[in-house]
Amino acid sequence: MNPFTSRTSTYLAIRYSLEFVVVVAGITVSFWFNEWNEHQQELTYQAKDAKDLLQDLRSDLARLDQVARDVEVGLMRTEKIEVFCRLLQQDAISYTQFADSLVQIGSPYSWRTFFMNDGTYKTLLNNGRLQNFPSEIEDAIKEYYEYVSKRVRDNNVIVDNVSLNYYLDHHPMCLLLAEKSQRVAFMNTPGIQSKYESIDFYTNTIGLRNRIFAHGNQLKEYVAIRTTADSLLSGFLADHQTP
Repeated sequence: MNPFTSRTSTYLAIRYSLEFVVVVAGITVSFWFNEWNEHQQELTYQAKDAKDLLQDLRSDLARLDQVARDVEVGLMRTEKIEVFCRLLQQDAISYTQFADSLVQIGSPYSWRTFFMNDGTYKTLLNNGRLQNFPSEIEDAIKEYYEYVSKRVRDNNVIVDNVSLNYYLDHHPMCLLLAEKSQRVAFMNTPGIQSKYESIDFYTNTIGLRNRIFAHGNQLKEYVAIRTTADSLLSGFLADHQTP
């Protein structure tokens, strides 16, 4: 074989081998870069999703705090009404004093209830990105938005119904949009006075107070579950925060 031809063949073989290696390396790097880019994009989405969920959870906490304050006020006011009912039954105060005291107390419980912000959660369920979080975080979020959500809806209905029935059937003065003097006059009309002097008003006030107390305990449960989800998301965000 011609030495020149032999050297040329060797050169071409090496050249083609190098070109093949370069092409393969280029494809490999391209795949690696695409995977790296997709991973970075996923991390960016996760960080945003975690922030959005935290924002919703913290909005819920503010609302829960408001309702919890209403619960404390409701417990305090219904307890005062019970005390005045007992004093009236014992003839320790006159009905006029009793009526004036109830007007001073006002509505024993507000109708403000808790409704969670679940917009981000529903979006992540629909686009499938919720499952990209670690299972512990996904489970905590689902517990809050699924378990607590149902309990919230059911409890809201119970509290609203008990409160509304109490005002309609036993404490109609609270439904009056009137001045203090007009409310006192309303409570001193014969048919209304007998309603307030009855044992039914006292026992139903106790029933309302018990319902408010139970509502407060359930709110504490909601807060605890919300706090767990908040803590896990905050930790995840701290560990995966992009520079």
